[in-house]
Amino acid sequence: MSAAVCLKDVQVVVGNRVLLDVPRLDIEPGERVAIVGPNGAGKSTLLKVIGALVEARQGRVEVLGRSLGPGDEAADRRALRRDTGLLMQGLHLVPRLSARENVLIGALARLRGAQALRSWCRWYPQDLVAEADAALAALGLGDRGDTRADRLSGGERQKVALARLQMQRPRLLLADEPTSALDPAATREVCHALCAVAEAPGRTLLTVVHDLELLPLLATRIMGMAEGRVRWDRPLGEVTPSLLQALYERHAADVTPAAPPEPAPVIRLASA
Repeated sequence: MSAAVCLKDVQVVVGNRVLLDVPRLDIEPGERVAIVGPNGAGKSTLLKVIGALVEARQGRVEVLGRSLGPGDEAADRRALRRDTGLLMQGLHLVPRLSARENVLIGALARLRGAQALRSWCRWYPQDLVAEADAALAALGLGDRGDTRADRLSGGERQKVALARLQMQRPRLLLADEPTSALDPAATREVCHALCAVAEAPGRTLLTVVHDLELLPLLATRIMGMAEGRVRWDRPLGEVTPSLLQALYERHAADVTPAAPPEPAPVIRLASA
């Protein structure tokens, strides 16, 4: 089986600044990978290159068996986006649509012919409506299907976005700090829900993680990034608090070399 993600000699450069420089990266189908590092490390840029949202002008990018380069077919990018579920910080829900309708958007690529045309009028097959309601109910939102997205709480909107991913049935899931601005209880609930979506055989999960205590919940493999580069790539069991602390301390020293170093925060890894 080919790798879910394969990057070789990939660079993203804006002006004189190198945002991303990855000599080699392979991620196998079914893996759960977390990407950590300080602000400006290139974490989100890496996710966007893999998700075909940012084009790497140099190097080779292969995702789910499709090559993504300046000369490659636009059809490959469209097909990749159908197979890739994105959970970005903005969520991209349609505020005026109900929770149920936002979830149904995830199934649009599965519709063909007259069903696809009817979806423009917000008419969906009853089996898909039932599937959307079941996805919401599984996340504790069974009574919120008719509620407009802009009237939901932050945690509820995150769950609606997760239910939309479930309807999409993606082979690759890319999540960029999916629990930002949530309280601790909602954070853990959303993490467990994201992992539940990723449980289908062959689904691969890549998550940019800000709260390091969530690593055992989200990943079995951790990549530490700084200055656009992957500094280390290890199984979860080999990632220690001191290794994580050094990653952030190095960045702080590079940003403010003349300032006296402040004591680094204590970094803990919570149990799953």
